[in-house]
Amino acid sequence: MNDRLDQLLEKYWEGASSPAEEGEMKALLEKVSGYEQEKAFFLGVAAIKKLNTTISANPDFREMPPPEKRGLVRGWMKIAATVILLAGFGFLIQQYQVRQEKEAQAQAYFEVMEAFSLIQQNLHRGEKEMEVMGDLKYLNAPHQMFNLNDLQND
Repeated sequence: MNDRLDQLLEKYWEGASSPAEEGEMKALLEKVSGYEQEKAFFLGVAAIKKLNTTISANPDFREMPPPEKRGLVRGWMKIAATVILLAGFGFLIQQYQVRQEKEAQAQAYFEVMEAFSLIQQNLHRGEKEMEVMGDLKYLNAPHQMFNLNDLQND
């Protein structure tokens, strides 16, 4: 019996079994011990079939409303979804612009600081060059600066 069941199961999984062989296989599965996975599978399929027939036979089963009634609801849902998408894109664009503005401000700050650094360097260089002029203020006359008195005596 197990050999026949194995043959029928193999044929079923290959997709080569007939409806009569499937019925025989289900009857053998009910009689034989073991084969728990196969039993659970076929019992599940049977339960789904039973559920489908129960739902379709139930007069209280509500089908979807006709398309005329659904159209208005779907129209509002489309509008709401569009508004939400536009609001989301607007928010993202605003955030992108804010980020770009902050980056531009940071770049401008960096450039100003760089300019101040160059000014400071040149200011120090100019101060060093002005030290020579500071020494000249202690001279009494231009004669001392150019040693004109010595040149005239010669």
